[in-house]
Amino acid sequence: MLRTNRISGTIAQKAKRILVNGTASGATARSLSTTRAALGKKAPNEARAEARAFTQKERGVKSARSGTATVVNLEDANPEYYSSPPNPTGLLSLNAKTATYSNTNRFMQLDEGFLRNLGKNVYPGNLASDFKMFGRPALLYRDATNDLVQQLLTKRAEKGSSKASVIDGKAGTGKSAELLKLAAVGASSDYLVIYAHSTFPWVDSSRPYAPGSDGTMYVQHELTMELMKTIHGMSKAALAKVPLGKEISFGKRSLGSTMTLLDLVDFAVKVPSVSQDALDHLLEIASKQTEVPVLIAVDDVNTLWTNTLYRDQNDAILPASRLRLPSSFRPFFDGEKAVERGWVVGATSYKRSLFMPQELNSKLHPAPKVPVANPVLAQDPTLAKDTAEAAEANRLSFDVIALDRMSTAETWALMNFYHKISVISTPVTDALVAKKWVTASGNPREMFNSVTSYF
Repeated sequence: MLRTNRISGTIAQKAKRILVNGTASGATARSLSTTRAALGKKAPNEARAEARAFTQKERGVKSARSGTATVVNLEDANPEYYSSPPNPTGLLSLNAKTATYSNTNRFMQLDEGFLRNLGKNVYPGNLASDFKMFGRPALLYRDATNDLVQQLLTKRAEKGSSKASVIDGKAGTGKSAELLKLAAVGASSDYLVIYAHSTFPWVDSSRPYAPGSDGTMYVQHELTMELMKTIHGMSKAALAKVPLGKEISFGKRSLGSTMTLLDLVDFAVKVPSVSQDALDHLLEIASKQTEVPVLIAVDDVNTLWTNTLYRDQNDAILPASRLRLPSSFRPFFDGEKAVERGWVVGATSYKRSLFMPQELNSKLHPAPKVPVANPVLAQDPTLAKDTAEAAEANRLSFDVIALDRMSTAETWALMNFYHKISVISTPVTDALVAKKWVTASGNPREMFNSVTSYF
């Protein structure tokens, strides 16, 4: 063993001398890099493509260098393993005209203009991966969707404040999808749409924030500016119809009373430092006017009441109530503010349980009530009592719209669409639909996961 180690050490020393001195025992050292020679010996008929890159040289000068890259031709690939992405055809565009009961259980694609204003690949929840697999942004128009749309169109003609509503249901039931469809229909029916597709970035410390001028509240100018940009693109015509009605000052710059909400939002997009103040003015003016209907749609709405991952200067956790962006929307769900014409809708999310406050969760899903007539159970302090005091403690300031599991008819439509875009290859039968519905308990997300588990 000792002899082997000595021999290995001798070889290593000789190799070192070759690298340092260039020779060893009269031998001439060769270059250890053979990459260039190996590339030169490749078959001349192999497909190649010229690639260009940049290399950093002295004094910061950049010069181009050339290399080679193999080009793969998929035209001759085995179709069993490589296929073109799905491109479903014949889908209706979802808007106020097509959102009718006769189109329930049909897949409809989102309008191109709506998607462009929403932002590239900006989708709530898990919908981005769904749309990528579908080949285009398409959603099932469910019975629940039709009920929500009819409420939206009814409130369009009504005047007078009403309570906010929150769509609630188990994870994967499609709450974010329903809110997205509602925003798409509202944008196509001349609503002033204020749609926040995800509020998790408002509280998860992933985006910049800074102390406000008052020292107690914090601002998130970048997030607020992005929201204002979405509002600007989605509701440009509606914003132009609503005058400010008062002079609004931002430092040395003022907007006259005859200017419109479009001027306000446009200014906020160009000057992000005033975007939060502009948002507060927008919500105040839009909620009190009756010229155009207003839809305020907030996804992951439970984040408005949660503790955030942001911290103050003393390293103390900041609640959402100390961030101006969430605080701008919370009064509409607490019952402190309302829109005079339109609807305020939110959707809960259980994807990140850290941001689901326990108090809110207990109000949304209260424990079973125990009749106080039972003398034994009535004395147990751990059990919820069916009393007026308990009812008041669990009272919510908004209406809850429960989103249940899919019906069998909706499951049929879902499986037929999956078969059409080749997500599943087996024919759609009663047995297949029943199997998927039972194993997933009618949960659309679980059904999607079951048919894409090998993707």
